[in-house]
Amino acid sequence: MLKQKALTKQLTATLCTTTNTLFIHNNKTVQKAANVYTANSKKVIHNLTVQQQTAFNSLQNMFMQKAKNFVVNTLAMQTLLK
Repeated sequence: MLKQKALTKQLTATLCTTTNTLFIHNNKTVQKAANVYTANSKKVIHNLTVQQQTAFNSLQNMFMQKAKNFVVNTLAMQTLLK
């Protein structure tokens, strides 16, 4: 199952729960979760730890990327990108 969350205003994180893989990609090039591939991702994280999955769940939802007051969760970003 694919889940998408907003990492920053331009970056989206997509979690594939069947393979335990996180894809980080530009939200302008890939707008649907079904179109996310390793080739069009900026970063791919395989075998997420429990800490990284918790950080992913604490990110804001996709609809918040268009909000004027988008708040970046830097702790979650640092945990995911370790």
